[in-house]
Amino acid sequence: MRTRVFENRLLPRPPFVAITLFGFVFTRDRRYVDRYVLNHERIHCRQQKEWLYIPFFMAYLVEWLWHCARLRDSHKAYRAISFEREAYDNERDLGYLGRRRLFETFRSATKR
Repeated sequence: MRTRVFENRLLPRPPFVAITLFGFVFTRDRRYVDRYVLNHERIHCRQQKEWLYIPFFMAYLVEWLWHCARLRDSHKAYRAISFEREAYDNERDLGYLGRRRLFETFRSATKR
């Protein structure tokens, strides 16, 4: 799978290495995008596509706000988002996307 990666100085500094928007990966510095970061972002590409992009971003934001209110910590809230949990749990499995089922985000969330 070929993923387009673009450098952009407008992105926030680390700890955020990359962000995926509408199937494109943006990073502040391409040197930090290794195969695991790229796999993490490709998982988000798949999630966004199956959610038809705009609903994905709306669900992501609502879930982040819910976890912010619940946890009172924005970074913990970010890590609790189901889309992020799936990506972090599988970023080191480079064959994951070949086996991933449709809407796996919520299947794996219920296994916890």
